[in-house]
Amino acid sequence: MNGDTRAHGSRVQLPPVSTTRRLFLVGGGAALLAAVTGCGLRVDLPQPPPPVPTRRRAPDEALIIGVVRDLDALLRSWPAAAKPAALKESRSLLTELRTVLVGRLTNDGVPTAEITSAPTSTPTAKTLSVGELRKRLAALPSAHLEATASATAETRELLTAAYGTIFASAQRLGAEAAPASEASPVRPQLAERTSPLVYAFEVVAAQSSKTQRRQALGTLERLRGLERLVGRDDAASGWSLPFPVTDQRSARRLGDTVLKRAVGGIGEVLGAAPTTQSLDDVARWVAAVQLAGDTWGLDPVAFPGMEQPDR
Repeated sequence: MNGDTRAHGSRVQLPPVSTTRRLFLVGGGAALLAAVTGCGLRVDLPQPPPPVPTRRRAPDEALIIGVVRDLDALLRSWPAAAKPAALKESRSLLTELRTVLVGRLTNDGVPTAEITSAPTSTPTAKTLSVGELRKRLAALPSAHLEATASATAETRELLTAAYGTIFASAQRLGAEAAPASEASPVRPQLAERTSPLVYAFEVVAAQSSKTQRRQALGTLERLRGLERLVGRDDAASGWSLPFPVTDQRSARRLGDTVLKRAVGGIGEVLGAAPTTQSLDDVARWVAAVQLAGDTWGLDPVAFPGMEQPDR
């Protein structure tokens, strides 16, 4: 056969594609890709990561974290000498304060790492002397009073009770932490709470004997000193006891009852817009009542006058 036999073989050989045609095919593919994506069809390309969700800050978060970090610094530097009983008790109370405040934050969604991480500029902690510790304890609440005054009502009451415990711990170690001689706006309310305590312990002392009488007289002396600082309530003759007191047993019950009730509802004393002076006054008054309770033999608590806060 003399004709063209390429069409009759098993394979058909096509002429080579020129460079120009190859560029045309590539360019045409790019045009097709652009047309496809322009029609809204996805091309399998890496997608950007989703945005990190922003955490909503807890109420008064920065303030409470500041208190926790100050407590951390004190606990890391705690001395081991002199007055071991007072040191042990104070350390236990401050540890309880820290535990509850951290629990408040974590319950509100604050990550633990954000609570406990200290600034990089903080020097390595060294052990404090007892004198340094009591000064630091007495100064710590004052550093946070301004922020506490503008905090939510719940935080104000919680921290004021905590500050009372801190002031009481400072005073157990020898610092001066009594209410200031200058009157704050809440002095009348503090007087209303103090004078009935004095009257109640006059009754307790009269109905007690031996060790209980000595305890009652010691507590009465403390309460009279507090009354001299905050003033005597005008309704000095109008108080009534919560139940009859006719013997030593009911006298013990009365002493326990009035001291435990005294610091309850301190939020009512502070009011809706307290000043820093009012907060300081109430916290120091709470400390003074706690110390009167020490003399009477009551075990101190971290948050006096409050139900145990959730951890």
